[in-house]
Amino acid sequence: MRALFALVVAVSFAASAQSKDNKPAAPPPSSGWNTPQTVPSASGKMPAPAAATPAAPAPKADEALPLPMAGAEQPQLDLSLLKDTSLCVFPFVKESAAGCSDKKYLEAIQKTFFEVAKDSPLLKDAVLLGDSTTHCEPHDAACVSSVGKMARCQNVLVGSSAAKGNGFVLSVRIFEVGKQRVLPNSEVEQVLETDRQSDVQAWAEGQACRALQVKCAGRIYVDADRRDMTIYIDNRLAPRSFKNPEAIAVEPGVHAVRVAVGQRTSLEKKVAVRRGGFSETVFARQTEKGGLPLTLASDLHGGRPDPSVDVKEGKWTRPVGYTLMGAAALALGVGIFQGQHSKSLVSDAEANYSRNGVYLASDISNLNSAKSAATIANVLIVSSVVLAAAGGVLAFAF
Repeated sequence: MRALFALVVAVSFAASAQSKDNKPAAPPPSSGWNTPQTVPSASGKMPAPAAATPAAPAPKADEALPLPMAGAEQPQLDLSLLKDTSLCVFPFVKESAAGCSDKKYLEAIQKTFFEVAKDSPLLKDAVLLGDSTTHCEPHDAACVSSVGKMARCQNVLVGSSAAKGNGFVLSVRIFEVGKQRVLPNSEVEQVLETDRQSDVQAWAEGQACRALQVKCAGRIYVDADRRDMTIYIDNRLAPRSFKNPEAIAVEPGVHAVRVAVGQRTSLEKKVAVRRGGFSETVFARQTEKGGLPLTLASDLHGGRPDPSVDVKEGKWTRPVGYTLMGAAALALGVGIFQGQHSKSLVSDAEANYSRNGVYLASDISNLNSAKSAATIANVLIVSSVVLAAAGGVLAFAF
Protein backbone atom coordinates (compact mmCIF):
# COMPACT_ATOMS: atom_id res chain seq x y z
CA MET A 1 0.00 0.00 0.00
CA ARG A 2 2.84 2.38 0.85
CA ALA A 3 4.47 1.63 -2.51
CA LEU A 4 1.23 2.43 -4.30
CA PHE A 5 0.99 5.66 -2.36
CA ALA A 6 4.55 6.61 -3.37
CA LEU A 7 3.80 5.82 -7.02
CA VAL A 8 0.76 8.12 -7.02
CA VAL A 9 2.74 10.96 -5.46
CA ALA A 10 5.55 10.48 -7.97
CA VAL A 11 3.09 10.72 -10.84
CA SER A 12 1.70 13.90 -9.34
CA PHE A 13 5.24 15.24 -9.01
CA ALA A 14 6.08 14.51 -12.63
CA ALA A 15 2.90 16.14 -13.89
CA SER A 16 3.09 19.26 -11.76
CA ALA A 17 6.77 20.13 -11.30
CA GLN A 18 7.78 23.23 -13.13
CA SER A 19 11.36 24.37 -13.44
CA LYS A 20 12.10 27.94 -12.43
CA ASP A 21 15.49 28.43 -14.07
CA ASN A 22 14.08 30.91 -16.55
CA LYS A 23 11.93 32.78 -14.06
CA PRO A 24 12.42 36.58 -14.22
CA ALA A 25 14.07 38.24 -11.27
CA ALA A 26 11.89 39.92 -8.69
CA PRO A 27 11.60 43.68 -9.07
CA PRO A 28 13.78 45.76 -6.76
CA PRO A 29 12.12 46.96 -3.58
CA SER A 30 11.39 50.62 -2.98
CA SER A 31 10.35 52.60 0.07
CA GLY A 32 7.56 54.98 0.99
CA TRP A 33 3.85 55.03 0.28
CA ASN A 34 2.64 55.47 -3.25
CA THR A 35 -0.67 55.03 -5.04
CA PRO A 36 -0.12 53.16 -8.31
CA GLN A 37 -1.78 54.30 -11.51
CA THR A 38 -1.25 50.87 -13.07
CA VAL A 39 -1.10 47.40 -11.57
CA PRO A 40 0.00 44.34 -13.53
CA SER A 41 -2.74 41.84 -14.32
CA ALA A 42 -2.56 38.16 -13.55
CA SER A 43 -1.24 37.56 -17.08
CA GLY A 44 1.65 39.96 -16.52
CA LYS A 45 0.37 42.55 -19.00
CA MET A 46 0.14 46.17 -17.98
CA PRO A 47 -3.04 48.18 -18.66
CA ALA A 48 -2.77 51.61 -20.22
CA PRO A 49 -1.47 54.06 -17.57
CA ALA A 50 -3.85 56.70 -16.27
CA ALA A 51 -3.19 60.36 -16.99
CA ALA A 52 -0.87 62.01 -14.48
CA THR A 53 -2.12 64.67 -12.13
CA PRO A 54 -0.67 68.18 -12.48
CA ALA A 55 1.08 67.81 -9.12
CA ALA A 56 3.22 64.80 -10.06
CA PRO A 57 3.77 62.40 -12.96
CA ALA A 58 2.22 58.93 -12.84
CA PRO A 59 4.52 56.46 -11.05
CA LYS A 60 6.06 53.61 -12.95
CA ALA A 61 4.52 50.21 -12.44
CA ASP A 62 7.60 48.75 -10.78
CA GLU A 63 7.74 51.67 -8.31
CA ALA A 64 4.15 51.33 -7.10
CA LEU A 65 3.91 50.11 -3.53
CA PRO A 66 0.78 48.93 -1.75
CA LEU A 67 -0.33 50.49 1.50
CA PRO A 68 1.53 48.68 4.26
CA MET A 69 -0.72 46.50 6.37
CA ALA A 70 -1.28 47.09 10.07
CA GLY A 71 1.52 45.71 12.26
CA ALA A 72 -0.63 43.06 13.89
CA GLU A 73 -1.61 41.66 10.48
CA GLN A 74 1.93 41.44 9.10
CA PRO A 75 4.14 38.91 10.93
CA GLN A 76 7.90 39.23 10.80
CA LEU A 77 8.84 36.32 8.53
CA ASP A 78 12.42 35.20 8.09
CA LEU A 79 12.39 32.39 5.53
CA SER A 80 16.01 32.55 4.45
CA LEU A 81 16.16 28.76 4.99
CA LEU A 82 14.01 28.38 1.85
CA LYS A 83 16.74 29.85 -0.35
CA ASP A 84 17.35 27.63 -3.40
CA THR A 85 15.14 24.81 -2.13
CA SER A 86 12.15 23.02 -3.58
CA LEU A 87 8.68 23.53 -2.12
CA CYS A 88 5.73 21.16 -2.39
CA VAL A 89 2.29 22.79 -2.07
CA PHE A 90 -0.01 20.51 -0.12
CA PRO A 91 -3.75 20.39 -0.92
CA PHE A 92 -5.76 22.92 1.09
CA VAL A 93 -7.28 21.17 4.13
CA LYS A 94 -10.65 21.73 5.78
CA GLU A 95 -10.29 20.90 9.48
CA SER A 96 -14.05 20.93 10.10
CA ALA A 97 -17.22 20.11 8.21
CA ALA A 98 -18.49 23.70 8.44
CA GLY A 99 -18.35 25.84 5.32
CA CYS A 100 -17.82 24.83 1.73
CA SER A 101 -16.01 21.55 1.11
CA ASP A 102 -16.34 21.42 -2.66
CA LYS A 103 -13.36 19.77 -4.32
CA LYS A 104 -12.94 22.56 -6.88
CA TYR A 105 -12.95 25.10 -4.06
CA LEU A 106 -10.14 23.29 -2.23
CA GLU A 107 -8.12 22.91 -5.44
CA ALA A 108 -8.52 26.63 -6.21
CA ILE A 109 -7.06 27.58 -2.83
CA GLN A 110 -4.13 25.19 -3.28
CA LYS A 111 -3.38 26.55 -6.74
CA THR A 112 -3.43 30.06 -5.34
CA PHE A 113 -0.50 29.16 -3.07
CA PHE A 114 1.19 27.35 -5.95
CA GLU A 115 0.95 30.26 -8.40
CA VAL A 116 2.65 32.57 -5.91
CA ALA A 117 5.30 29.96 -5.09
CA LYS A 118 6.22 29.72 -8.79
CA ASP A 119 7.11 33.43 -8.76
CA SER A 120 9.16 33.34 -5.56
CA PRO A 121 12.82 34.42 -5.93
CA LEU A 122 13.68 32.20 -2.95
CA LEU A 123 12.70 28.83 -4.36
CA LYS A 124 14.35 26.56 -6.89
CA ASP A 125 11.19 24.59 -7.72
CA ALA A 126 7.51 24.62 -6.84
CA VAL A 127 5.49 21.39 -6.94
CA LEU A 128 1.72 21.03 -6.87
CA LEU A 129 0.85 17.84 -4.97
CA GLY A 130 -2.14 15.74 -6.03
CA ASP A 131 -5.24 14.47 -4.22
CA SER A 132 -3.44 11.41 -2.86
CA THR A 133 -1.83 13.55 -0.15
CA THR A 134 -5.07 14.65 1.50
CA HIS A 135 -4.92 11.89 4.15
CA CYS A 136 -2.46 13.86 6.30
CA GLU A 137 -3.67 16.15 9.06
CA PRO A 138 -2.50 19.76 8.51
CA HIS A 139 -0.44 19.75 11.75
CA ASP A 140 1.03 16.25 11.39
CA ALA A 141 4.70 17.02 10.70
CA ALA A 142 5.70 13.37 10.31
CA CYS A 143 3.00 12.57 7.75
CA VAL A 144 3.49 15.76 5.75
CA SER A 145 7.27 15.35 5.78
CA SER A 146 6.89 11.76 4.58
CA VAL A 147 4.84 12.96 1.61
CA GLY A 148 7.41 15.65 0.87
CA LYS A 149 10.25 13.14 1.01
CA MET A 150 8.53 10.82 -1.47
CA ALA A 151 7.91 13.80 -3.76
CA ARG A 152 11.59 14.81 -3.38
CA CYS A 153 10.77 18.22 -1.93
CA GLN A 154 12.81 19.82 0.81
CA ASN A 155 9.86 21.78 2.23
CA VAL A 156 6.06 21.43 2.17
CA LEU A 157 3.55 24.30 2.42
CA VAL A 158 0.21 23.41 4.04
CA GLY A 159 -2.82 25.71 4.15
CA SER A 160 -5.89 24.90 6.22
CA SER A 161 -9.08 26.35 7.68
CA ALA A 162 -11.16 25.55 10.76
CA ALA A 163 -14.48 26.92 11.98
CA LYS A 164 -14.26 29.24 14.99
CA GLY A 165 -17.33 30.99 16.36
CA ASN A 166 -18.95 32.97 13.54
CA GLY A 167 -15.83 32.87 11.39
CA PHE A 168 -12.99 30.66 10.21
CA VAL A 169 -9.38 30.45 11.32
CA LEU A 170 -7.22 30.30 8.20
CA SER A 171 -3.60 29.27 8.64
CA VAL A 172 -0.53 28.36 6.60
CA ARG A 173 2.71 26.72 7.67
CA ILE A 174 5.82 25.33 6.00
CA PHE A 175 7.32 21.99 7.10
CA GLU A 176 11.00 21.12 6.83
CA VAL A 177 11.02 17.62 5.40
CA GLY A 178 14.47 16.63 6.65
CA LYS A 179 13.81 17.68 10.27
CA GLN A 180 10.09 16.83 10.29
CA ARG A 181 9.15 20.13 11.90
CA VAL A 182 7.48 23.43 11.11
CA LEU A 183 10.02 25.86 9.64
CA PRO A 184 10.68 28.53 12.29
CA ASN A 185 8.68 31.76 11.77
CA SER A 186 6.74 30.24 8.87
CA GLU A 187 3.33 29.76 10.52
CA VAL A 188 0.69 32.50 10.31
CA GLU A 189 -3.07 32.57 10.79
CA GLN A 190 -6.01 34.95 10.55
CA VAL A 191 -9.70 34.88 11.41
CA LEU A 192 -12.14 35.68 8.58
CA GLU A 193 -15.85 36.23 9.12
CA THR A 194 -16.75 34.30 5.98
CA ASP A 195 -15.59 31.20 4.14
CA ARG A 196 -16.24 32.53 0.62
CA GLN A 197 -13.76 31.21 -1.90
CA SER A 198 -12.82 34.71 -3.12
CA ASP A 199 -12.01 35.83 0.43
CA VAL A 200 -9.92 32.76 1.22
CA GLN A 201 -8.02 32.96 -2.08
CA ALA A 202 -7.24 36.63 -1.46
CA TRP A 203 -6.02 35.80 2.04
CA ALA A 204 -3.89 32.94 0.69
CA GLU A 205 -2.23 35.20 -1.86
CA GLY A 206 -1.43 37.82 0.74
CA GLN A 207 0.15 35.32 3.12
CA ALA A 208 2.06 33.54 0.35
CA CYS A 209 3.36 36.78 -1.19
CA ARG A 210 4.81 37.96 2.12
CA ALA A 211 6.17 34.57 3.15
CA LEU A 212 7.77 33.81 -0.22
CA GLN A 213 8.98 37.37 -0.87
CA VAL A 214 6.91 37.92 -4.00
CA LYS A 215 6.01 41.53 -4.81
CA CYS A 216 2.20 41.54 -5.01
CA ALA A 217 -0.32 44.33 -5.28
CA GLY A 218 -3.98 44.79 -6.01
CA ARG A 219 -6.30 47.80 -5.86
CA ILE A 220 -9.25 48.87 -3.79
CA TYR A 221 -11.71 51.13 -5.61
CA VAL A 222 -13.42 53.74 -3.41
CA ASP A 223 -15.96 56.13 -4.94
CA ALA A 224 -15.86 59.06 -2.46
CA ASP A 225 -17.55 62.11 -4.01
CA ARG A 226 -16.49 64.69 -1.41
CA ARG A 227 -12.99 66.11 -1.07
CA ASP A 228 -13.33 66.34 2.71
CA MET A 229 -13.71 62.57 3.00
CA THR A 230 -10.64 60.77 4.32
CA ILE A 231 -10.25 57.08 3.47
CA TYR A 232 -8.89 54.46 5.84
CA ILE A 233 -7.77 50.96 4.82
CA ASP A 234 -7.36 48.63 7.81
CA ASN A 235 -7.40 51.76 10.02
CA ARG A 236 -4.50 53.30 8.09
CA LEU A 237 -4.91 56.62 6.29
CA ALA A 238 -4.81 56.12 2.53
CA PRO A 239 -3.47 58.79 0.16
CA ARG A 240 -6.01 60.52 -2.07
CA SER A 241 -5.55 61.65 -5.67
CA PHE A 242 -9.12 63.06 -5.73
CA LYS A 243 -9.98 61.03 -8.78
CA ASN A 244 -13.21 59.10 -8.75
CA PRO A 245 -13.03 56.29 -7.99
CA GLU A 246 -9.81 56.26 -6.00
CA ALA A 247 -7.54 53.32 -6.85
CA ILE A 248 -5.63 52.49 -3.67
CA ALA A 249 -2.86 49.91 -3.90
CA VAL A 250 -2.88 47.20 -1.23
CA GLU A 251 -1.48 43.75 -0.66
CA PRO A 252 -3.75 40.85 -1.59
CA GLY A 253 -6.12 39.92 1.20
CA VAL A 254 -9.38 40.88 2.86
CA HIS A 255 -9.29 44.54 3.83
CA ALA A 256 -11.51 46.79 5.95
CA VAL A 257 -12.53 50.11 4.35
CA ARG A 258 -14.07 53.13 6.08
CA VAL A 259 -14.29 56.88 5.49
CA ALA A 260 -14.43 59.86 7.84
CA VAL A 261 -15.41 63.52 7.65
CA GLY A 262 -14.04 65.44 10.60
CA GLN A 263 -15.02 63.56 13.76
CA ARG A 264 -17.72 61.54 11.97
CA THR A 265 -16.83 58.09 10.65
CA SER A 266 -18.57 55.31 8.77
CA LEU A 267 -18.84 51.65 9.64
CA GLU A 268 -16.33 49.31 7.99
CA LYS A 269 -16.87 47.34 4.80
CA LYS A 270 -14.77 44.24 4.09
CA VAL A 271 -13.55 43.68 0.52
CA ALA A 272 -11.35 40.98 -1.01
CA VAL A 273 -8.44 41.94 -3.28
CA ARG A 274 -6.58 39.46 -5.48
CA ARG A 275 -3.03 39.75 -6.77
CA GLY A 276 -2.99 41.99 -9.84
CA GLY A 277 -6.75 42.54 -9.46
CA PHE A 278 -9.09 44.99 -7.83
CA SER A 279 -11.96 44.97 -5.38
CA GLU A 280 -15.54 45.75 -6.19
CA THR A 281 -16.19 49.48 -5.87
CA VAL A 282 -17.03 50.84 -2.43
CA PHE A 283 -19.34 53.88 -2.66
CA ALA A 284 -19.06 56.45 0.15
CA ARG A 285 -21.79 59.09 0.49
CA GLN A 286 -22.88 61.67 3.06
CA THR A 287 -26.51 62.01 4.08
CA GLU A 288 -28.30 65.20 5.11
CA LYS A 289 -28.12 64.12 8.76
CA GLY A 290 -24.36 63.59 8.60
CA GLY A 291 -24.35 59.81 8.16
CA LEU A 292 -21.59 58.19 6.08
CA PRO A 293 -22.99 54.93 4.69
CA LEU A 294 -20.75 52.66 2.59
CA THR A 295 -22.32 50.58 -0.16
CA LEU A 296 -20.74 47.82 -2.27
CA ALA A 297 -21.32 47.83 -6.02
CA SER A 298 -22.75 44.31 -5.82
CA ASP A 299 -25.52 45.58 -3.53
CA LEU A 300 -26.59 48.20 -6.08
CA HIS A 301 -27.10 45.72 -8.96
CA GLY A 302 -25.58 48.05 -11.55
CA GLY A 303 -26.94 51.30 -10.15
CA ARG A 304 -25.25 54.14 -8.29
CA PRO A 305 -26.12 55.78 -4.99
CA ASP A 306 -27.38 59.37 -4.86
CA PRO A 307 -24.69 62.07 -4.55
CA SER A 308 -23.63 63.29 -1.14
CA VAL A 309 -25.52 66.23 0.37
CA ASP A 310 -24.34 69.05 2.62
CA VAL A 311 -25.04 68.80 6.31
CA LYS A 312 -26.73 71.82 7.92
CA GLU A 313 -25.37 71.47 11.37
CA GLY A 314 -27.27 73.46 14.04
CA LYS A 315 -25.44 76.37 15.72
CA TRP A 316 -25.04 76.69 19.47
CA THR A 317 -26.99 79.98 19.50
CA ARG A 318 -30.36 78.40 18.72
CA PRO A 319 -30.55 75.94 21.64
CA VAL A 320 -29.17 78.61 24.00
CA GLY A 321 -31.78 81.08 22.74
CA TYR A 322 -34.58 78.61 23.33
CA THR A 323 -33.26 77.99 26.85
CA LEU A 324 -33.26 81.70 27.67
CA MET A 325 -36.79 82.11 26.35
CA GLY A 326 -37.92 79.23 28.56
CA ALA A 327 -36.28 80.85 31.56
CA ALA A 328 -38.04 84.13 30.70
CA ALA A 329 -41.43 82.42 30.67
CA LEU A 330 -40.74 80.83 34.04
CA ALA A 331 -39.60 84.15 35.54
CA LEU A 332 -42.68 85.90 34.17
CA GLY A 333 -44.97 83.28 35.70
CA VAL A 334 -43.35 83.55 39.14
CA GLY A 335 -43.38 87.36 38.92
CA ILE A 336 -47.10 87.46 38.18
CA PHE A 337 -47.76 85.10 41.09
CA GLN A 338 -45.75 87.30 43.47
CA GLY A 339 -47.59 90.39 42.26
CA GLN A 340 -50.96 88.80 42.85
CA HIS A 341 -49.84 87.65 46.29
CA SER A 342 -48.71 91.19 47.20
CA LYS A 343 -52.02 92.65 46.08
CA SER A 344 -53.93 90.09 48.17
CA LEU A 345 -51.96 90.91 51.34
CA VAL A 346 -52.54 94.65 50.92
CA SER A 347 -56.28 94.11 50.41
CA ASP A 348 -56.56 92.06 53.62
CA ALA A 349 -54.71 94.71 55.66
CA GLU A 350 -56.86 97.54 54.27
CA ALA A 351 -60.05 95.57 55.04
CA ASN A 352 -58.99 95.09 58.68
CA TYR A 353 -58.15 98.79 59.00
CA SER A 354 -61.63 99.76 57.74
CA ARG A 355 -63.27 97.54 60.39
CA ASN A 356 -60.96 98.37 63.31
CA GLY A 357 -59.81 101.91 62.53
CA VAL A 358 -56.20 100.88 63.17
CA TYR A 359 -53.63 98.48 61.72
CA LEU A 360 -53.11 95.42 63.86
CA ALA A 361 -49.70 93.78 64.28
CA SER A 362 -50.68 91.08 61.81
CA ASP A 363 -51.69 93.76 59.32
CA ILE A 364 -48.31 95.46 59.62
CA SER A 365 -46.59 92.07 58.94
CA ASN A 366 -48.81 91.49 55.89
CA LEU A 367 -48.01 94.95 54.52
CA ASN A 368 -44.25 94.26 54.89
CA SER A 369 -44.65 90.88 53.14
CA ALA A 370 -46.69 92.53 50.39
CA LYS A 371 -43.91 95.06 49.81
CA SER A 372 -41.30 92.28 49.51
CA ALA A 373 -43.52 90.28 47.15
CA ALA A 374 -44.09 93.35 44.98
CA THR A 375 -40.35 93.97 44.75
CA ILE A 376 -39.70 90.35 43.74
CA ALA A 377 -42.52 90.53 41.20
CA ASN A 378 -41.09 93.68 39.61
CA VAL A 379 -37.58 92.18 39.39
CA LEU A 380 -38.82 88.92 37.85
CA ILE A 381 -41.06 90.65 35.31
CA VAL A 382 -38.23 92.95 34.18
CA SER A 383 -35.82 89.98 34.06
CA SER A 384 -38.27 87.95 31.99
CA VAL A 385 -38.45 90.72 29.44
CA VAL A 386 -34.65 90.89 29.21
CA LEU A 387 -34.30 87.09 28.96
CA ALA A 388 -37.00 86.85 26.33
CA ALA A 389 -35.34 89.54 24.23
CA ALA A 390 -31.89 87.90 24.48
CA GLY A 391 -33.31 84.46 23.71
CA GLY A 392 -35.19 85.73 20.66
CA VAL A 393 -32.05 87.33 19.29
CA LEU A 394 -29.95 84.18 19.74
CA ALA A 395 -32.61 81.84 18.39
CA PHE A 396 -33.74 83.76 15.33
CA ALA A 397 -31.23 86.51 14.48
CA PHE A 398 -28.08 84.33 14.20
